[in-house]
Amino acid sequence: MSISEPPARFADLQSIDDPVFRRAGIRCSILRLDTFSSYANGNKFFKLKQNILQAKAQGFTRMLSFGGAFSNHIHALALAGRHFGISTVGIVRGDNLSVLNPTLTDAAAAGMELQFISRQDYKRRNDADFLNYVRGQYPDCFVVPEGGSNVLGVQGCMEIIDHIHSHEVGRGGLIVVPCGTAATLAGIAAACDNGEKVLGFSVLKNSHYLDAEVEKFIADLSIESRDNWTISHDYHCGGYAKLSTELVSFIDKFEQQHNIPIEPVYTGKMLFGLHQMLQLPQQSIAAGTHVIAVHTGGLQGGRGMVEKMQRKRMSIASPK
Repeated sequence: MSISEPPARFADLQSIDDPVFRRAGIRCSILRLDTFSSYANGNKFFKLKQNILQAKAQGFTRMLSFGGAFSNHIHALALAGRHFGISTVGIVRGDNLSVLNPTLTDAAAAGMELQFISRQDYKRRNDADFLNYVRGQYPDCFVVPEGGSNVLGVQGCMEIIDHIHSHEVGRGGLIVVPCGTAATLAGIAAACDNGEKVLGFSVLKNSHYLDAEVEKFIADLSIESRDNWTISHDYHCGGYAKLSTELVSFIDKFEQQHNIPIEPVYTGKMLFGLHQMLQLPQQSIAAGTHVIAVHTGGLQGGRGMVEKMQRKRMSIASPK
């Protein structure tokens, strides 16, 4: 299938029967982007789609991007590159590993060239001077920002609303999504045209700047400003890739009850935050609302959290 063609199918929508939702009078369904594509999992399929099309249109045969050692984006770019016959380069934060972790092993097996840079240099990944240096070192590469979070990535994420509407749901409901860069939220909010509201759950600490990022993304699309979205900044559980015992307990219980795998960095925090919000004395989601939670994938990245989660489980089992 060409990436420019419409998908042969849409992502599955799975209903959730949960006592917290029932007590709140809420109906909840999960959009399973984690099972939609075999080569670019979750929202990464949508964030990469227009970037790949643009690279091909401009005659590039190589693509380059940035990420951490367990980056979902690096992993997805490598597999997408192999699928579409495009060479890839991953600029990875941290020291060169003598033994690659599972994420980077997968990326290398897919043909990605891995280049490790110091954490200090990695902080400059969005600086114009540093990007010019990278382009000078790799003049044949189409450069994609970390996470695929550019206007092309946002354009791709606009298609997620089509997957929701394919199930004849979403109109007038509430779409919830985890936020790292907020590009996925921006794309969904920009595409909504049937009275839907979009609620993002930030997975980062001190992330109120994301609100301005959403406004910028939507403006870059040459679309009028939207008032159909908000971001909750209260359920980050300590910050990016940080865990709380409450989060780990929630994920374990959720997976057991619903047989849906989730990870603790993105989708796990979104669902945890939604559960917590619905149990507040004056929660803001009206009874009768159909909540559509977007599972953004990222399960492969959860491999980097296994030991952290196990330590939390041990602390729960053996409290001081």
